[in-house]
Amino acid sequence: MRELIQRTIDILKLRVKNNLEVINMNQKAIKEILSSKGGASDNPVEFEKYYGINKTMLRENNDYINIQLTLINFLEKYKGTAVLEEALPIIDIYSVTDDREVFDLTIKGVLKFDKEHPRYHDSEFIDMLIKHYQRTEEYEKCQELFDMKSKLVQ
Repeated sequence: MRELIQRTIDILKLRVKNNLEVINMNQKAIKEILSSKGGASDNPVEFEKYYGINKTMLRENNDYINIQLTLINFLEKYKGTAVLEEALPIIDIYSVTDDREVFDLTIKGVLKFDKEHPRYHDSEFIDMLIKHYQRTEEYEKCQELFDMKSKLVQ
């Protein structure tokens, strides 16, 4: 991931540089228009064209620079952590079949208990969750699960 973020930063830097080159060329054209006999009043369409392009590119550069700063801060914050490691295992939590593992992932909040949950329609699983939340005195969760279960049974 680190390399992908760094490539993104490099691409954004290149875009800023290219925009600045176009802005400088447009600025020269604007100076020529202003220094001509009638100035901007003789060529208002040309002047507005170059001015509008520069204004747009400056806004883009501002966005590109802000994204770069965010990515650089992210790299700095998570330097040396598993978040940036390429070998970080990616697990499809919806393909886990071990009941205990599904239960553990659910109570930890890794696997959200909603209609997409692999055991959503399993009343025994819901009972296990209710018992767990009773033991941990999380009665709001118990009530949510109880209400959910009663709707599923209907």
